[in-house]
Amino acid sequence: MKTKIGNTSLLENLPMKITIDDDPYILSQTDNEIILFSAICPHQHNVVSELETDCWKCPSHEWTFDPKSGCSINTPNESLTKFPVLIEDGVLFADIPEKMKQNIKNFSGEKILPKITLVGNAAILVQWESYNFLFDPWIEGPAVFGSWITYPPSNIRVKDLPKIHGIFISHEHSDHFHEFTLKKFDKHIPIFVPDFDNKRLEFRLKKLGFSNITSLKSGIGFQLSDKVRITSFSSGSVWNDSIFFMQLGNFSILNINDAGFNWSLKTVIKDIDLLCIQFSPASGYPATWNHMSEKSKLDLMHKRNDGMLHMIKGLVEILNPKFILPFANFNQLYLPEHRKFVEIQPRNSPQSVVDTLEEFDVNVLNIIPGESWDGKNNSFQRTGKMYQNTNLLETVIEDKELIDKNKKFVPKDFDLTFNDIKNYFEDFHDSEISKEIGDYDFILEIVNGHEIIHSVIKFSNGKISCENTNSSSKNTYMYMKCPGPIVQEIIKNDLSWDEIQSGYWCEFDRNPDVYNIGLWKLLHAPWRARLSFQKSKSIQISDKTSIADIIENGNKETIKILEKFGLYCAGCEASIGENMKDGCSIHGLTDDETHKLISEIKKTSTKN
Repeated sequence: MKTKIGNTSLLENLPMKITIDDDPYILSQTDNEIILFSAICPHQHNVVSELETDCWKCPSHEWTFDPKSGCSINTPNESLTKFPVLIEDGVLFADIPEKMKQNIKNFSGEKILPKITLVGNAAILVQWESYNFLFDPWIEGPAVFGSWITYPPSNIRVKDLPKIHGIFISHEHSDHFHEFTLKKFDKHIPIFVPDFDNKRLEFRLKKLGFSNITSLKSGIGFQLSDKVRITSFSSGSVWNDSIFFMQLGNFSILNINDAGFNWSLKTVIKDIDLLCIQFSPASGYPATWNHMSEKSKLDLMHKRNDGMLHMIKGLVEILNPKFILPFANFNQLYLPEHRKFVEIQPRNSPQSVVDTLEEFDVNVLNIIPGESWDGKNNSFQRTGKMYQNTNLLETVIEDKELIDKNKKFVPKDFDLTFNDIKNYFEDFHDSEISKEIGDYDFILEIVNGHEIIHSVIKFSNGKISCENTNSSSKNTYMYMKCPGPIVQEIIKNDLSWDEIQSGYWCEFDRNPDVYNIGLWKLLHAPWRARLSFQKSKSIQISDKTSIADIIENGNKETIKILEKFGLYCAGCEASIGENMKDGCSIHGLTDDETHKLISEIKKTSTKN
C-alpha cells in the first residue's frame, strides 16, 4: 500500500526515527537511494533506537545493524525489513503492506476486576468471579537443573491453592513448564498450551499423566465459558515462545511474560486492562562469557537493563494499559558455584518499572511472590517484605539448609560417551537450521570430575561431523565448557540447551564475537533441527490449503513471503477458516498474484 511518510524536508537530518501508523521506522539514505527500515528488532521485537554512524543498535540484547543495508552485523542471516522510498511532488512515499484489521471481539457488560496473586517467578493466580486460573506454575523446588530458586520465596505451596479451573503454560523452559510442580496437581485439571512443534508440549504433559490438554493455535480464541476466553499468540520473534490474551468478561489481561512483543497484536487487540511483563533480563550472557572484559560485561548488563525498561515504556505508550504487573524475574542463583555471578550482576526490580513509568497514567502492581492485588477494591495483601528502597533480587543467599535440600535436583548421573555426542549432533545433518548455521566450528568440552570429553562439531552448510579432538580447523568458532551430567540430561531427554545457558552452568567463549543465530536456534529447540521433524510437518500446498496450516508448517521465510504479498496472517483469528484462494481474494490479490505467492511458498518449503 502506498504510504505517505512526509515532506522531503525530512531528508535534511538522516537517519531519523519516525512513526507510521503507530509502528517504528528508520528513514535513511545510502549513496544511491532513500530507504525506510522497520525499526523492529527480529530478536524479541524491541525497537532499534541507538542510531550511531557505523551501526544501529537494539538496546535489549545489543543486536547491531548496518545502516546501509539493514543487515545485522553481529547476527548473520538476520536483517531489518526495508522499503524503497519514492519522491513525488516533494513528498516521500513507501510501499508498506497494509495491515489486517482483525480485532478480537470484546465481551459486553460491566467491567469486573480480578484478584491477582503472584505465586512465584512467572506463576500468577487469577481469580475472577467463581474461576481460578493459574499461569506458568513453577511453585515448588528449584528450576533450570537446580540452579534457580523462586525469590523472594512466596511460602505458597500447591496444596495451598484454591480449586484450579485451568492451567496455562507459555513454553517449555523449566521455570514455566516445571515438572516437579506439575506432578503435584490433579491430572484431570484442564491445561492449555500453545500448539508448538507437532503438539510437543501436549505430548510432554501426557507423559506426566495429564488427560485434559488443549493445544491452542496462534490467534484462535478458545472459549472457556460464556464470559471467559483465552487466545495464544506466537511471540513473533525467532524463538519458540507465546503470549496469552485472557478476557474475563469485559476485563482483559495481556500476559507477554518473557516472550518479547509481537507488533502485529496492535491491530488485533485494542483494549488492555492489565499488562503482565518481564522486568529484567534473565540470561547467562554476558556473565558466563570469557571473551569480554569485566568492565564490558558490566556496561552491557546496564544497557540491557535499561533496554528492558525502555521496551516496557514503549509498550505502555502503544497499548495504554490501566495496570501493569512486572513479573517473570523473581528468581535467584543460590548455589556456591554461582555466587560470583550474583555479586557482579545488576538487575532491575519492579521498583525500576515504577520509576520508569512515573509520568504515565498507569498503575504498577508492585508486588512480590506471596502478595496479591484485589482489583475490586484496589487493595493489596502484603507479606511485609517490601523492597521499594532495596533490590532483594541482588541478594547473595547463604542458606546451607536450602542448598542441601535442593542438591537432589542437580543431575549427578553420567555415562555419556563421545559416540553419544557424535550421534546426537550428526542427527541434525542436512536440516534447514543446520544449513542456516553455515560454515562453523563449535567446540564442546564436557567435564565430569577429572573426566573430559572434548569434541569439535563441524558445520558446513548442512553437513555435520563430530571429531574427538582438541583442535579446530577454522578461526570462527564458539567454545562451551559444560558439566557432563547436565549435558547428558539434555541429550537423553531431548531438552533445550537454553536451560544450561540460563542456569549459568556453562563457560563460553567465541572468536570472533559474532552471534550465529542458526546455531542458537538449533540449541534452543534441537528437535526442530532434525530432518525427521521437517518431514513430519510437511504438507501439500495449493490454493485450497488453510492459511493457518501453511503458517504452522512453514518457517520464518514463509511468514516473510506472505507479508511481502500483503498477507499479515500470523496471529490472525481469521486464518484458521480461510484457504489461500479466499485469503488472497479478500486482500485484493489477482489470480496470477495468488499463483505466484503459492509458488514462492512451495519453493521455500522444498529447497531444503
